[in-house]
Amino acid sequence: MQSVFFRFISSIYLKNFFILFCGLLVFFISVDLLVNLKDLPTSANLFLLYVVFLGSSAIAYILPISLIFALILSMISLIRSNEFVSFFSLGLSRNLVILYPFLWALFFCLCFVALNFTSFANASTYQRNIIKNATFNQQRENVFIKFNDDYI
Repeated sequence: MQSVFFRFISSIYLKNFFILFCGLLVFFISVDLLVNLKDLPTSANLFLLYVVFLGSSAIAYILPISLIFALILSMISLIRSNEFVSFFSLGLSRNLVILYPFLWALFFCLCFVALNFTSFANASTYQRNIIKNATFNQQRENVFIKFNDDYI
């Protein structure tokens, strides 16, 4: 019986979360592209890499906001449709109704922490490097100093 409630509340929460998350991500990327459009390189490959790295670095700002707003929006939609009261009459407690979205939020936070152990954490560095140097990597071509055809 608990799995039916879990699936129903989870479907409402996840739908609201993904709509908010994708909407905020697109808004963040579009505003940043409008601000930095003149500084972007003309290469389509670097432009797409910049958008991907921008989205990766924006997740740190957008994830907590979308988790909280999705919970608020889910609870408001449950209250408006009188499903919140129906859960109470079927024997679900208030804590259990909040527990299911909390478990999903905990799962997404743990996934975000796990992603930060990978090269995902360097996305903002790569993004700034594309704007500043118009290259993906941070290495310069001439690492050594050359004097009279000799490397120092």
